[in-house]
Amino acid sequence: MLKYLFLGTIIILPLQFALNISENVDLVVTRILVPAVFLLWLVRSLAKKRIWIPNRAETWLLLSFLFLAAVSLWGGLNWEKGARKILYLFSIIPIYFVGADLARDERFQTKIARAILASGTLAAAVGLIQFVLPFILGLDATLGIWKKLAEFFLGNSFGELVAQNPSWLVNVSGVTWMRAFGFFPDPHSFSFFVALAMFSSLGYFVWEKNIAWRVFAGVGITLMFCSITLSFSRGAYLGTLTGSIFFLLFVLKRAGKLGKVVLAGAVILSLVAVFFRGPVQGRLVSAFNFREGSNAERMKNWQQAADIIENYPLTGIGLGNYSSYVDPMSAERSPIYAHDIFLDLASETGIAGGAVFLLLLLFGIWRGISSKKILGLGLATSLVYFLVHGIFDTPIWSPQVMVILLVILALGLHINNAKCKYQNEK
Repeated sequence: MLKYLFLGTIIILPLQFALNISENVDLVVTRILVPAVFLLWLVRSLAKKRIWIPNRAETWLLLSFLFLAAVSLWGGLNWEKGARKILYLFSIIPIYFVGADLARDERFQTKIARAILASGTLAAAVGLIQFVLPFILGLDATLGIWKKLAEFFLGNSFGELVAQNPSWLVNVSGVTWMRAFGFFPDPHSFSFFVALAMFSSLGYFVWEKNIAWRVFAGVGITLMFCSITLSFSRGAYLGTLTGSIFFLLFVLKRAGKLGKVVLAGAVILSLVAVFFRGPVQGRLVSAFNFREGSNAERMKNWQQAADIIENYPLTGIGLGNYSSYVDPMSAERSPIYAHDIFLDLASETGIAGGAVFLLLLLFGIWRGISSKKILGLGLATSLVYFLVHGIFDTPIWSPQVMVILLVILALGLHINNAKCKYQNEK
């Protein structure tokens, strides 16, 4: 029962919907499922008189991050503004402990990898269908449909906020496109989720021996890559490019063919850069144009965050206080943030909070690289993507992205020693 509920929670992440508890409270179903999974795991563990907590760096870093976030409420400007976020963290982070325990079984590791693949493929398929609809129904009609769907999948209040401040459209070379984002609030959280699943699945694809599952993985990865491309998220482009090079280099290094293929790859990339023209290239190139509107605004956000960190280095201004500090007239769920996950966390929870989260990612990457299994390298690559894209956006307040990130970290703990099912139990 526990294992099926755990896997089901992962698979349905792209289709989560919100329950409207009150006028200003939208409770997404993931925040109900994760505590339910955790409580079921806790009851089972107590029945066996054995609660297993992984004694790994990632565990202590995750708990430290949670502690620093809580302390920031005490030392910050207004603890009430962070109450919603701290409750969110306490409702999502327990999935890590369940995943870490269940992943000790090598056979169940395969099932987790397949669940991540299925979830990412489902998200990509929905995103691609949504992207194609304007060509069939028209842009205005599709926008009207998706604004109504947003209220169901995101909740009445949050869905209305997203519909009022949409980043759903992009203008490239004078043409307006509806970006791929599925049932996520924006293309950035969508691309975070899909890319995390894609790179994890890439490692699974190379590792899997079953032909049917390998074909499914190949199709899923293709769909995921296409949906990331059509999200037109420049941070996603940079993260995908960095992750792809990272994965390729380590695969070739292990195969002993690094030198020759790196040279060939450099030539191919040069030819692509010269001859490939289109909206994707234009969108990627615009990421380096600092005079472009959104880039100039992001630079301004970074400077604001840096000023806050300089003035409040220890505890920050408090979890949830960034938007009201920058704009005292902003609404409670204002989309104002630093557009950099590390600057966001450092400004709200102190320098230590941002540093601890960065170390969490780095330890996960190191563990995946040191794994002898290619699946571990795929998990590490997904974290590399998260780190690079995280320089431009803050995705951890998306329940889907946070859950998939924690599951990847939990799965990565046991890639090296999966055959010893309970070797660290004592």
